[in-house]
Amino acid sequence: MRCTQEDESEADGPSPSPQPLSRDTITVEIVYSAATGAVVAALLFFLVASPSFFWRLSGRWHDVTMGAAAVVATAGFLHRVVSVLTRLKNTTRASRN
Repeated sequence: MRCTQEDESEADGPSPSPQPLSRDTITVEIVYSAATGAVVAALLFFLVASPSFFWRLSGRWHDVTMGAAAVVATAGFLHRVVSVLTRLKNTTRASRN
């Protein structure tokens, strides 16, 4: 009896292809970067906006503080997301070589 390549692959069982594993890894890293980015953004927002909360700033100073807190929090979020996804991209490239 002649054994073909198809027979050998069926005997071993279905092997998972690397593509779905790669998609799962990318999905997990995207969710991780968004979640940690949200935590970083919340901490930065509270850090910058805390004078307005504790000293009860009013009028223009309150608006300036809240605007600065929003800008810093957004920058922190974007920095975290980009740095995690860049690290993933570099790790993926290194594993392919």
